[in-house]
Amino acid sequence: MLRIAYFVTIGIVVIHGLIHLMGFVAYWPLGEIAELPYKTTLLGNRWDVGAAGMRLFSVLWLAAAVGLVVASVGVMTGQTWWFYVMWPAVLLSLLVCVLDWSNAFRGALLSLVMLVPLLLVAGLRMQPRPFSAYPQPTQPLSTTALPADLPAPVARYYQTMMGDKVSVVETAVITGRGTLRFMGITFPARLRFTHDAGQGYRHYIEATIFGYPLMKINERYLDGQARMKLPVGVIENEPKVDMAANLGLWGESIWLPSIYLTDPRARWQAIDETSARLIVPFEMSEDAFTVFFDPETGLIKRMEALRYREAADAEKILWQLDILAWDEYQGILIPSRSTVTWADEGSPWLVIELDDITYNADVKEYIRAEGP
Repeated sequence: MLRIAYFVTIGIVVIHGLIHLMGFVAYWPLGEIAELPYKTTLLGNRWDVGAAGMRLFSVLWLAAAVGLVVASVGVMTGQTWWFYVMWPAVLLSLLVCVLDWSNAFRGALLSLVMLVPLLLVAGLRMQPRPFSAYPQPTQPLSTTALPADLPAPVARYYQTMMGDKVSVVETAVITGRGTLRFMGITFPARLRFTHDAGQGYRHYIEATIFGYPLMKINERYLDGQARMKLPVGVIENEPKVDMAANLGLWGESIWLPSIYLTDPRARWQAIDETSARLIVPFEMSEDAFTVFFDPETGLIKRMEALRYREAADAEKILWQLDILAWDEYQGILIPSRSTVTWADEGSPWLVIELDDITYNADVKEYIRAEGP
């Protein structure tokens, strides 16, 4: 049903654009159109612009027509630039229709209606300001030697990232921005993830419009129990959600990379020269990621795991964490831009761009709080 509405909407915009061609033909003039008789006045005959002015006016009709049609093609082909063509085209359409109100008032009303979703799109393209920095600074990091028995791609990864000495991270407060898809709509977002390394986390996320919070998400995984406070309600005491949250804990530990070496419950298994298996604990059992490394840089480019998405899921779904960029924070090379995707959806539902990270601060109370 939504797909039909989508194509109907695009069709209306295209037709609206093609109708603007009538204004170009009538006011150049290239021909006679009964609905748009030629004249040299605008604003209900109050403004006499002459023949030259009407030619300029006709060109504005043509520009609006081209803009609306081209922007519609951009939407249908998934181009990112469509909005920057559609917005001025609709405003131009509104302008020419208002100037010729007696003949084109219906077009003016349609352009006004079109401005509403465009304003929403504008709001959904505006990134919020970052959260303020965590009040405690990073505390000194101790180091430990790199184990000698790591699979080849894992050893190369740590040597590229830290050298032969591994900085030991015990807690992390990760602050960033990006986008979040919720109920089919992609919102700008800002987030703060708080981790007690290998033990638990708290997520606070704000989905925003025009930079202001529209929805707030508070979720945590502490003491082996997940609790998700979402705009649609609270989810807790669900074993499959606990299992998914545990994988989230260890997947996000890519920002706390020492934990994969210093926690005795985690271990690496060799696969080949560019991939390895990361075994992580879950309750009295274990779970696993497949980790892929970039053959050129040696850094991780993707982590995958089979994970439940909903409490009612009968089967696990492939979950993917893709690393798009790396940067150095607090002396450690970590992902600065990453995406999270459910394989059956085909595109990321979460994009994270790092603003700041604080290591080894006291988060004992903060990790059990709510809000930023």
